[in-house]
Amino acid sequence: MSDKPSTVAEARERRLIAQVDAISHQLCQAVDGQFEFHVHTDSDEIALQKLAQLNNLVLDSVRRTIRDLEASRDELESRVEERTQHLNLVLTATNDGVWEWDLDSGQLTLSQRWSSMLGLAHGEGRRGLDDWLSRIHEEDRADVQRSLYQHLDGLTSSVAVEYRIRDARGGWRMVLCRGLCQRNERGLAIRMAGTQTDTTEQRLGDPMTLLPNGAYLELLLQECLARSPLPPMALVKFQLLNVASLFDGVAVDDAVSALRKLVQRMRRQLPPRVALIALPEHTFAMVFETDEVERLDEALEPLEALLSQPVEIDGQQVWLSHVSGAAVLDPAETVSVDEWRHQSRLALANARLSDVGSRRYYSETLRQWERQNSRAEQLIRGALATQGVRCFVQPIVDSSTGEIRCFEALMRLYDPAEGVVPPASFIEVAERSGLIAPLWEMLMEQALPLLKDDIVRERFGDSFLLSVNLSTRQLMDPGLLDDMIAASRRHGVPHHRLQIEVTETSVLSDPVKAFRSLDRIRDAGIRVALDDFGSGYSSLAQLTSMPMDTVKIDRELVMNVTSLPRKRHVLSAVVALCRRLDYGIVVEGVEERETLEILLDWGATDIQGYIYSRPLPLERLVEDFRPPRPYRPGSPSVSRTRGSSLSAP
Repeated sequence: MSDKPSTVAEARERRLIAQVDAISHQLCQAVDGQFEFHVHTDSDEIALQKLAQLNNLVLDSVRRTIRDLEASRDELESRVEERTQHLNLVLTATNDGVWEWDLDSGQLTLSQRWSSMLGLAHGEGRRGLDDWLSRIHEEDRADVQRSLYQHLDGLTSSVAVEYRIRDARGGWRMVLCRGLCQRNERGLAIRMAGTQTDTTEQRLGDPMTLLPNGAYLELLLQECLARSPLPPMALVKFQLLNVASLFDGVAVDDAVSALRKLVQRMRRQLPPRVALIALPEHTFAMVFETDEVERLDEALEPLEALLSQPVEIDGQQVWLSHVSGAAVLDPAETVSVDEWRHQSRLALANARLSDVGSRRYYSETLRQWERQNSRAEQLIRGALATQGVRCFVQPIVDSSTGEIRCFEALMRLYDPAEGVVPPASFIEVAERSGLIAPLWEMLMEQALPLLKDDIVRERFGDSFLLSVNLSTRQLMDPGLLDDMIAASRRHGVPHHRLQIEVTETSVLSDPVKAFRSLDRIRDAGIRVALDDFGSGYSSLAQLTSMPMDTVKIDRELVMNVTSLPRKRHVLSAVVALCRRLDYGIVVEGVEERETLEILLDWGATDIQGYIYSRPLPLERLVEDFRPPRPYRPGSPSVSRTRGSSLSAP
């Protein structure tokens, strides 16, 4: 009887252990990450039932926690995906490629966009830093390295550097690189990442014409001169002289559209491998692989033929003018990009001084011309700064009476090294550079007091005119008349005793505007003379239409008139025509008595020339010049001026 309770207790203990083991086996699923089950027990033991319930409560809590975590994870992943899409959209919209530099491995990871902007296969997207740097232009490489390592060393807050990089075709792209370092808790750099933006269109493209620009030309010329052996090449520049005509009276967008269509047509006239490059001031550059002028002329013929046709814009036809300059490269000579470009600029600048459609080729003569122009400009600026403008005067004499009809004020410059410099050495440069206006003002300040000088009035009377020359730039200045009247008032002299002299060339540069200006000047009582008539190209039509009072016949028509019958006939006809048109006549360049007698027979009595006086310094006029006696055929003398062709009595 005493062993039976012991046996019952042992049996109960075994059942409890077995039931606890059953619960343990169920809980093992949780160890494997499975929580979707319930713990159950068949035991009648209250303690085991409570244990099972407690485990189920824990499992419920775990399942809720897992669901919350999964929901949080899904939301986070969704946000990450959304942010990633936004970032990709921004990178795509901004044309950016992404790069990452692992500092431990030294490897670069490049995005597909980074590779595609250079035309590289994306399989080539992972490479070393040196591979990246090797594609960068050698002049920019040091700046890129400096920017990267300064940020790596903590000297800068970020990487920001723009550079040129070679693409898969061998050309150059302009890119902007930005980047930042990731650092650990000790501040040590772990990696660097950033973006690369293609700025080629902004940096190497011309926004007006959508052609490559001057920066692109610089790269092209560098590539050309780096070739070995150096092939024969020529740099050609075309300039459209009157593109502003496209914009007259039409909408800007229409004018720009017409210009872009024109340059695309120009591009199609060139060989496929010759780029048309847009430069400032409506100038275009091209590089041809030839040093033969004949072949170059032949290659440019289609382009010139196109430019000889009008441009259609807003239902109107606009004719454009052009000039061109070329610098042919000698493979045997070493030349820099700057020098090559400078040579082409000189050729183009010289072409602008010639007829429309002209082409000039660089030569050493142009270099000398440039030096002379530079010297002339320095001479002008020096004269303006040191009051070096000198006024010379030359009389215009009525030979029949000996009366002084006019004094022409002539400009000279004084240089401490060269002395008095004649106008042929500086006038052209002064007009082209715009310095003629201040020179003219200084001349007028010296010349105007001549009209009220008591000694001058006593000797030469008070009815003679003061004649001054005008440049094209001055003639087109709307404020010219007001300036002349103001200067006359300032010196207390009547402006109706002034005469201006203009050349036919200056008038024809813009006849409508010039005629309007001359009409205003004449209406104000200032006389107008057409200067240098008969020199070079002169149109008889101007004698009938130009607003003027006097024609000054150039010495070219007068020289050798006594020995050349044909020339005498021409001069006689010009004098007769001017008299019939009721113009005053002044004959320039008369040096011989025989010439003077011929002119007097024709009724041309107003004479300007060495036969009466050379140009005299203003301050020497009274001392060195005396009014001549009326000329009579066979008289022994004409002038009483020192240095004249005939001696005084």
